[in-house]
Amino acid sequence: MRRTSTIGCLTALVGAAVFGACSGGGTAPMSVGSGNTAGTSAGGGSGSSSATAGQASGGQGSGATATGAPGSGAGAGSTVGSGSVAGSSGATSGGASGVATSGGSNTGSASGAAGSGGASGTSASGTVGGDGGTMSGPSLGCGVAPTDPVQQAVQHSMMVTVAPAYQPAYVPRIYFTTLPENYNPNTPYPVIFYGQGCGQTGSEGGPFTTGHFLSDVLYVQLIPATVTGATVVPSDGSPGCFQAGKQGTTDSPDGPYFDQVLAEIAPKYCIDKGKLFVAGSSSGAWLTNYLVCTRGNVIRGGAADSGGLQHDHPTCTGGAYMMEMPGDSASVMVGGFDIGVAPARDTFIAANGSSMTPTTMTFGAAGCQLYSGGTAPVAYCNVGGAHQSGIPFIADAAWAFWNP
Repeated sequence: MRRTSTIGCLTALVGAAVFGACSGGGTAPMSVGSGNTAGTSAGGGSGSSSATAGQASGGQGSGATATGAPGSGAGAGSTVGSGSVAGSSGATSGGASGVATSGGSNTGSASGAAGSGGASGTSASGTVGGDGGTMSGPSLGCGVAPTDPVQQAVQHSMMVTVAPAYQPAYVPRIYFTTLPENYNPNTPYPVIFYGQGCGQTGSEGGPFTTGHFLSDVLYVQLIPATVTGATVVPSDGSPGCFQAGKQGTTDSPDGPYFDQVLAEIAPKYCIDKGKLFVAGSSSGAWLTNYLVCTRGNVIRGGAADSGGLQHDHPTCTGGAYMMEMPGDSASVMVGGFDIGVAPARDTFIAANGSSMTPTTMTFGAAGCQLYSGGTAPVAYCNVGGAHQSGIPFIADAAWAFWNP
């Protein structure tokens, strides 16, 4: 059976620099201002604990106030700093009306002191957070003068925090960023994270590096970990490929890798947090499916060519546009389970609550079956049966489908 250890909001490694926290009960985050997220409070019944304090780092906001609903009994609301703030209300016994404010252009941060305390917490009816929460609006990198040359792939090295089972092989990672032509640090750009096939060790370009993409997007190339032989987890994995693949694990180290890349670029470049897209071919397609499954509350859309979704994955969050191009991987049998592109499509349809009755649509030059409705549509575009046959189509088709 598939293990379904829910990842929830998947924000622990990223923190307040990019994400806010999500409500465990599934309540949609609330966004205020242009760059901050206000915390909300919730009233509790007698003897209940209503809220957890949050933490946020400053950005620029237009100013807003969010107030939680009062409950029975008396309790203390949160106190907040000026400018970008964090905090939640609540009382450990009874409920109270708590207020969180954001606004101004201060860059300091403050923590809420009520409730049970802690970082990046949630209340019963909303969220607290900093540069994120609903993943919309400009990132903290807007207004920051760039140091990278435009239209050149720049390599970045990092040390990723991963579970002990994946140390040390999956700790050192690299990625590449390419700024668009005429990059304007005051213009929020969509971001396309792209993963290529097995064996990728450097900047190899990709289908999103021509035409209007040169000026429209910040391009980020994701690179597999450099591991060999006994260091591969699990032992039957494929060295040189993304770990999130046929033998991928539920807590794949490629998840924290993506989180940390996003955490690094958000305060450095001006990006539109509501327009984060992931795409890939072959091993990069397996990575794409895994990330869209586990981070559908962060990623707006994905496009995968010739790769499925590993059997051992968490419960998919849903909510992201997903385009699947099967290539030669519509069915992939591993361990008696079909984990190919067709089952992956069906998983996303179910997670998004999309209709099981498709309509025929054309995106770019790709003819597709579109499963609409729900939180986001799913497209299945069979453009040929060869491996990576979607590469000539995926960029324009995905861009039209995502409709950024």
